[in-house]
Amino acid sequence: MSNREKCQKYWDETAEQYQALTRISTTDFHYGPLLAGDKSLKLLPPIKPGMKCLELGCGAAQNSFYLASLGADCLGIDISAEQIDYAQRLAKDSDLEIKLQRSNFDEVSKEEFGSFDLIHSTWALPFADNQEKVVRQCAQMLNPGGYMVLTTGHPVFAGEWIELEDFEEGMFLTDYFKPPVEVRFTEDEEEFIQARQYPISTYLDWLLSSGLTLVKLVEHQPVDVAIMSEAEIEEQVPYDSSVWRTLYEQVKHIPFVVTYIVKK
Repeated sequence: MSNREKCQKYWDETAEQYQALTRISTTDFHYGPLLAGDKSLKLLPPIKPGMKCLELGCGAAQNSFYLASLGADCLGIDISAEQIDYAQRLAKDSDLEIKLQRSNFDEVSKEEFGSFDLIHSTWALPFADNQEKVVRQCAQMLNPGGYMVLTTGHPVFAGEWIELEDFEEGMFLTDYFKPPVEVRFTEDEEEFIQARQYPISTYLDWLLSSGLTLVKLVEHQPVDVAIMSEAEIEEQVPYDSSVWRTLYEQVKHIPFVVTYIVKK
């Protein structure tokens, strides 16, 4: 079984549980769990009616639905048929129309998909077999003046939490330049997939050497959900789950997500 087949198997198996346990809004653009949405952060370029947008590793395409609500022409691709099926169900429950396609984004190309004004991906790129290739292919697919908004796990977050003296906790990373690979197993535990983070300088090198210009780099800090009401969290945090709530006391101290905004 190839790595992409394993990846498809893993996400097909976990899609239903993932979507059931995670609240992901379609009325704001999210950058990851427990983080403020774009209505607050304002990192996206101006979204104009008819603007062509591509979401890589879209899952149920909640970010694409949000962009479509602003008038964008959106395409979401994902390797998992179950995730695409969930996105299609969301489409039926809304008045929004987006295009969806099951596809391996490792093979994304201008020849197959065309060109776009905005290419975005949230925490999907680390699962690619060849992340550098995906970045360079996406750069070719951007129209002049187009943007790429790419969010990955922060390389520091690839470390291991350890307990220190006086009940304190800290992050231990053996080698920042070669962060440990995250391994996730399929239900039968016979197959596994890998997600790999790279140093920020590596991602920047891929982006800039592809002819793109850095607009902004953001190392996100989660909002203070500990002092917020549930209504406030629902309004201000477009991506939330009980699993991530349990990690809040740890992740509030380190950047666990990084967003690169670049322009062609």
